[in-house]
Amino acid sequence: MKLISVLSNSQQRTRIGLFLGVFGGILTAAFFTLLRPNPPITFDVFYYAAKQSMSGPIVYETEYGLWTYTPASLLYFYPYAILLDFNSALLFHRVISMIITILYGAALTNFIHAHTSTKRIDRVAVFLFSIASVYPVVNIINGSFVGIFSTFLGLGWLLMESKRNYGGALWALASIVKGYPAFWGAYMIRVRNWRAILAAAGAGIGSTVVGVFVFGIDAYFRFFTVAGESRVRYEMFRGGASPDNEAVTPLRALSQLFPNIDPSLWTPLIFVVVSCITILVYYTISTDSLNNRATLLLVTILSVWFIMPTSQDLDTYIIYAPLLTLLFLERNQWVQSLYVLGTIIISYNFGRAELRAVSELLGISDLVMLIGEPVLSFATMPMWGLLTLYVGCIGKAYYCSDY
Repeated sequence: MKLISVLSNSQQRTRIGLFLGVFGGILTAAFFTLLRPNPPITFDVFYYAAKQSMSGPIVYETEYGLWTYTPASLLYFYPYAILLDFNSALLFHRVISMIITILYGAALTNFIHAHTSTKRIDRVAVFLFSIASVYPVVNIINGSFVGIFSTFLGLGWLLMESKRNYGGALWALASIVKGYPAFWGAYMIRVRNWRAILAAAGAGIGSTVVGVFVFGIDAYFRFFTVAGESRVRYEMFRGGASPDNEAVTPLRALSQLFPNIDPSLWTPLIFVVVSCITILVYYTISTDSLNNRATLLLVTILSVWFIMPTSQDLDTYIIYAPLLTLLFLERNQWVQSLYVLGTIIISYNFGRAELRAVSELLGISDLVMLIGEPVLSFATMPMWGLLTLYVGCIGKAYYCSDY
């Protein structure tokens, strides 16, 4: 009875969800330390792409992987490539990422405290989740650029909500790294933040001009060709996606259910269905409160990801700002419960191999994999969590339509 009483309280649910998320981050760090001491590193692609571009044209297909970001984004990695060897650059990048993550966590905690009646334990939970849950932990370990990229997007929204419309410029700068945040312009149009749109347009055009001046227009033509092909890799879904595919898109699940159907045929259908749902949510939910605007931003991010054929799991860090805000502001108990549940699910980003390794260590592999194998073969843990959050956004729209 006491547990039911605790779970019926939204503040208690939120605290439990956030601390479970932190625990997921601790487990992830322990997993890498004990079972995978040599984790995959993504920083090598950034470093060597910058290194090679200084002596000739940009090489998108490096021996360490595919460089799929805009030419202008290479400028960030030039100081590393010029001043440091690879190992020193990786260490320095990890330190910078850690500092930025901590500062972003502090900014997000202060923002939520300023707009909600949080207690000290709530602020501790938000801060720890922001810096020590699975996505900031993995992004730092992997030497990924996603942490800094996500900070630009999250901080941009916090600034816009604080009437500092130059936050739109941060969204534009993030868009020159991965182009898809440009589609978030739909959100700015919906909330009628015209000054932020102007700031975003100015920063986007300015950074592109700089990129063209430094690297030449041909580099951008090659970028659109390479990035377009890499972002729409239907071959990985033909005949059924690999059970270990990390994409967070309905295309992965559909290719599992219908392996004989050409996966390129699903994208138009997904686009139509997701777009219709997003338009309905946009039409139903007003923009007169922070709660509503956070919902609109969350459904925008999720919709863009679901439409993209190869959205990746580590980008989930991007949703932290609107999601954590909604955990404290949403007053509908069912919707808020879905947000908490989705938060918990995305916080345990493990695949079949990780689940098998841990369960074998505990001696319960057969029982765990009996359930885990089909669940994780159909969709990743982040995908299950994101779908739960998406249903929460739809539920919010449904309840709003009653008033």
